[in-house]
Amino acid sequence: MHRRAFLKGSAALGISAGMAQPLSGAAKSSGERGLSNGIVQTVLGAVDVSALGCTLPHEHIADGPYFLDKWPNGDRAAFTAQTIKSLGPARAAGIRTIVDLTTYDVGRDIRFLEQVSRKSGINMIAATGQRFFPPQYPGVSMPSRTIDGLCQFFKGEIEDGIDGTGIKAGVIKIGIVAKEPTDLESTGLRAAVRASRATGAAIRIHTHAVDRAADNLVAILDEEGMNPGKVSFDHSDDSGELEYFLGLVRRGYSLGMDHVHRGIRPNARPSFERRAECIRRLIDAGFAERLFISQDVEFGGTLLPDAVKDFRSRLDPVEGVLFTTRRLIPYLRGIGVSEQAIRTITVENPRRFFGLTM
Repeated sequence: MHRRAFLKGSAALGISAGMAQPLSGAAKSSGERGLSNGIVQTVLGAVDVSALGCTLPHEHIADGPYFLDKWPNGDRAAFTAQTIKSLGPARAAGIRTIVDLTTYDVGRDIRFLEQVSRKSGINMIAATGQRFFPPQYPGVSMPSRTIDGLCQFFKGEIEDGIDGTGIKAGVIKIGIVAKEPTDLESTGLRAAVRASRATGAAIRIHTHAVDRAADNLVAILDEEGMNPGKVSFDHSDDSGELEYFLGLVRRGYSLGMDHVHRGIRPNARPSFERRAECIRRLIDAGFAERLFISQDVEFGGTLLPDAVKDFRSRLDPVEGVLFTTRRLIPYLRGIGVSEQAIRTITVENPRRFFGLTM
């Protein structure tokens, strides 16, 4: 399907008045006076970009590796109710949209996301793409190992829908595990770029920032003609090197600073304070429009016993899914980050990044 036809078809589903509300105290921008820069594809259909509000752009409502093989013996209804309950405080704190970057190969459950979004009142954007941590689950295998094959798969989930449901992906997620991409990861990244250029969907890339991994990916993106403004290198704050960050944002790429909470662990490097300082210094350098903040946590928890839960689920049991709103944003304010910069990062950047301009 041609991209423009896809957009018009999505718009025909009805542009939602949405659930967008700014964080308390955040200043409104002049570009917010009823103007639309396009639509965003959520699990409940297409909405105007103005409906996004405060957005967490890299999360997992229920990450696949921890629940996929538990569904047959688990109480799905109870798990769904638990997830909806956990989202209540997030919505009360001002979160209006969550981007779930769980791809098909690690247990994405699109009907689960649809149900949770509808009952929680929070917009959710689902992802197509590939983690490239080889699928290890029954019945899950790669749809292709070629650039064209993967591109067509990604496009199909964006244009036609996921798993025969008609629920469409709104973003592409690619995982690059180490410093340099494997041949298969390079294939997936090229496929993602081609699918992005055909559909307008943005790309978020799992990167190993400690080894400056994004430096090894820009050549592929350049070769494929990718618009840097539609690419975010996520988990970037795992590096504390400002020079690394500046090299990327100056080229027009965005940085997902979504592991900041990991800095609260004893002896963590970089520390929480260093990660926050890098965010402030990038803002001071004029690059607020190239930043995202998120948490990369599981809002739904898991069906596994507490003793074997992923450390992300146990890292901050008091604030948990409210880390960004309760701890990070107040801390940024305390070190001099303005309300407008916070709004740019949490509201305006997601609108621009995820929007499919008509």
